[in-house]
Amino acid sequence: MRPEENILFRGIDSSDCLRMLGCFNTEIRTYKSGSRIGDCSDNTDKLGIILSGNAVMVRYDINGVRTIIEDLSEQSIFGAFFTLTAAQRSGIEIVCESECKVMFVNRSEITKRCEKACQCHSKVVENLLDLMSEKALSLSERIEVLSQRSISEKLISCLRIIEEKTPEGKTPQIPFSTTALSDYLCVNRSALQREMTKLKNAGILTISKRKFRLTRNQDT
Repeated sequence: MRPEENILFRGIDSSDCLRMLGCFNTEIRTYKSGSRIGDCSDNTDKLGIILSGNAVMVRYDINGVRTIIEDLSEQSIFGAFFTLTAAQRSGIEIVCESECKVMFVNRSEITKRCEKACQCHSKVVENLLDLMSEKALSLSERIEVLSQRSISEKLISCLRIIEEKTPEGKTPQIPFSTTALSDYLCVNRSALQREMTKLKNAGILTISKRKFRLTRNQDT
């Protein structure tokens, strides 16, 4: 990924991006599939951006039950600043679903006053605010999904959101395995599989591996 393709530096030319990478003291690390990138309480000032690969933000309750809070694909940003949860964030972890390359930067490096008052620094701050708005929208979508009463309603609500975000001409794809999807929807895996089978038999859902189509949008 070229520096100017990084979501934090969008709208900034490559030469300025390279200069700012040094100015912000960025750090890039590679993680193996299944490894833990970090806990959101490790460093509350640090932001992470997925440069390649896929990870998930997960939370464990006192009984060890796992809930997937968010799917983190390429260009996703994470950190305590973006979790939009209560101040106590222990138990929220970032875990790699595949090999990941991650860029880290301290938020304070971005938001501090720029000595040169350069336009590109202001653009990065603007991008950071836009990302906060996007995270708020993502949280609203998740609340919409979890507020549905039945498993099938939760599933269809989730799939509709994925469909809406899929570029025209491409087939929508579920970013999770069935087990991970049940963790994301906060439902039993076997019950989710039964509902998926019912939707397929009713002609509402067609699915091949993770690619799917909602062939009839109606209440179930």
